[in-house]
Amino acid sequence: MDAREHDLHLLHITGDERRSFEEKRWIFVCLTLSPLITFTVTYAVQITQPVQEPYVIYMYPILAPMMLGVIVWNLLGGYSRVAERIVVVVQVVLALLFNLSFAVQPILSVSPSFVSSASYWGLVLNSCVILLIVPIRRAAWLVAALYVVCVALPWTLNFDAFRPHLAAMVRTQGNVFSVLLAILCLAWYRQRYVERAREALMLRQLATTDLFAVRTPDLNAEQERVAGTAAGTAGRPSTGDPIRSART
Repeated sequence: MDAREHDLHLLHITGDERRSFEEKRWIFVCLTLSPLITFTVTYAVQITQPVQEPYVIYMYPILAPMMLGVIVWNLLGGYSRVAERIVVVVQVVLALLFNLSFAVQPILSVSPSFVSSASYWGLVLNSCVILLIVPIRRAAWLVAALYVVCVALPWTLNFDAFRPHLAAMVRTQGNVFSVLLAILCLAWYRQRYVERAREALMLRQLATTDLFAVRTPDLNAEQERVAGTAAGTAGRPSTGDPIRSART
């Protein structure tokens, strides 16, 4: 296992790598704070409605303290690769639960416009968080699988309830697909930008480093030995030269 993948590695990082983790922590704070405000407002409005959505009524009171804890933990400087993996699992579970609740109890007879709101846009938000944490290739496959499952849930579990709203459902699912595709393209471009930025930084470091001035102790010892041997040879006549031997 690469030592850079271990949490202990984070205790010793410096320079650009540390700054990247600091920036990621603040991104997590913004990504958590915005949904927390939205959830709070949505829950306050939802409890006053005659028709209440079960996912909002039962899940939001559980999610709000968790999100608040994540915000505080990041503000205090906490960060962990294990926490990243836990966040990805939580995002997948939340997306599946949200769309499962929508498929089983859609309340379409009361509010047909619901097909263009919370469950699918929650999937978009969850996918954004996954793309931020997971490398682009694995994230793309994970988001694609999550989208296919969430789109298939209404049609497989409650087809009769959604059939009268076929046009609205297809329009909403198509819009979500377009948004996810655009986000995937942006994530791919970000990954390529990061890779090229690292290459440029490496080339700049190589250009400002005198590689020929770097000598190892073994190389210095070898050079001194060769120089000493050459000096000793030059100070005594060669026994293989008969003319020079005769002169001496």
